[in-house]
Amino acid sequence: MPAELVKNPYKVCRIIGENVFSTVVEDDINVPDVNPDVYRIIEPNAVVLIKDCEVLTDKVLVNGQVLINVLYAAEVEGRPLSSIDISVNFSQSVEIPGVKPRMKESINALIQHIDCSMINSRKLNIRVIMDLRCKVEEIFELSIASDVRGLSDIQILREQCSFKQLAGYNRDQYEISEKINLEEEKPEISRILRSNVRNLIKEDKVVDGRVEINGVLGVDMLYTSLDENNTVNYMEYEIPYAQYIEIPEADRSMECVTDVTVGQIFMDVEENETGERKKINLNSILNVTAKVFKSAEVDAVSDAYSPSNVIEIGKDQVNMNEFVGKGHSNTVVKESMSVKHGDPEIEKVCSVSVTPVINETKIMDDKVVMEGILDCRAIYMTSYSAEPMCSLSEQIPFRHYVDVVGAKLGMYNSIKVNIDNVSFSLMNSTMIELRVVLSAIADIWKHIEKKLVNRIEEVEGINFDPNRIPAVTIYIVQKGDTLWSIAKRYNTTVDALVKMNNIENPSKIYAGQQIMILKSVRVG
Repeated sequence: MPAELVKNPYKVCRIIGENVFSTVVEDDINVPDVNPDVYRIIEPNAVVLIKDCEVLTDKVLVNGQVLINVLYAAEVEGRPLSSIDISVNFSQSVEIPGVKPRMKESINALIQHIDCSMINSRKLNIRVIMDLRCKVEEIFELSIASDVRGLSDIQILREQCSFKQLAGYNRDQYEISEKINLEEEKPEISRILRSNVRNLIKEDKVVDGRVEINGVLGVDMLYTSLDENNTVNYMEYEIPYAQYIEIPEADRSMECVTDVTVGQIFMDVEENETGERKKINLNSILNVTAKVFKSAEVDAVSDAYSPSNVIEIGKDQVNMNEFVGKGHSNTVVKESMSVKHGDPEIEKVCSVSVTPVINETKIMDDKVVMEGILDCRAIYMTSYSAEPMCSLSEQIPFRHYVDVVGAKLGMYNSIKVNIDNVSFSLMNSTMIELRVVLSAIADIWKHIEKKLVNRIEEVEGINFDPNRIPAVTIYIVQKGDTLWSIAKRYNTTVDALVKMNNIENPSKIYAGQQIMILKSVRVG
């Protein structure tokens, strides 16, 4: 029987490539007929919605929408606040050499800049600069040799390989439907000017056959009231959710990495039981991705030889990315926003929105340190009748860290930072005090390169000639030698050398030590 390897398959993943592609979406938009003329633009806002992605050869095709909201002062008496909602489709190819169809992609879109200018009172130009951060990984089976069969005197050297193999992977979509009733003291809704939905994962865990995710959708809304003054009001609401994603291979002893993004959002207003326009129907789509990992301990064949036969061992280098661990932490940032010189003073703060932007991350022992800015924007009412609505913005730097056991310099991370809560108060007519609660999740990975035995072959036609071997050989141990390397060189076995030389600890030999090798041992 010819020599052959006994192999076992393990599912692992490796990152094939990453790329950040900056793109511009620009369009001229007409003010809808139902909207009043534009007097002055207060604040534009944009959200990127990824609709679908396709991994092709050496590139990823990304299709999506930029959802744009423009708040503006209307060209009518009192300059009331109005808004325009539009969507612009885009299709972008992101080049990543080496990627192929059926590999797994992940896309993170970040708005870098948005600009809105008036062409005239019925037409606007909108320009959005965004980064598409694309990562592609391959899930494949890694075959590891655990034994050799076919030769009776085969000598095998094994090394223990410890890693986390991928037990399961899944993607799915879930619909969230909620009826939101305004508080009694809140005025009725005339029109929704702007709405935002943010997602916050509170907990994810592996149970038998699935991954459970508990989180909160934070909803905030700016609207005009149903009264003669059309006053601007602000509403916040939290929608807790508990979703699960099926992964049949999962069990409670495993670890998971999850990602939840908010898809398309639909909101409409209707009357409640008392006939007041205080009920909001919200429907949203959650896109969920989950991976489950389990620990593997493998005694892998690292070398082999036969004292009586000539065999050849082949090794291949394997590259993979191993999940190390994850961490979660919160931090509070307290700062203030001030009206710029020449802008109207504040009479009432209508809303404050905060977007976190990570500029730099650094992995240290057992932690990830991040630095970035909070892009803070406030809409407020003024006491100046000619300019009743205004906005102000501030970029607040922050520094935070997440503890992750096992993190080391040279590893890499995937960081998600979300806004857990924003509270604000008016300090005086020119200053707003902010309190922002940040939630950060860090996933840590490390790159592994290993040479693994992947083939063994017996070389025919070559035989040992015992007559050419001296009866006794005295070998002087050199630096870096092991009993294995000596035994392999002289076609004997480690056990034979241990017995012949009365070696107590086979793993401890030293340079200059004499090793006796007998002819009968070498050919036997």
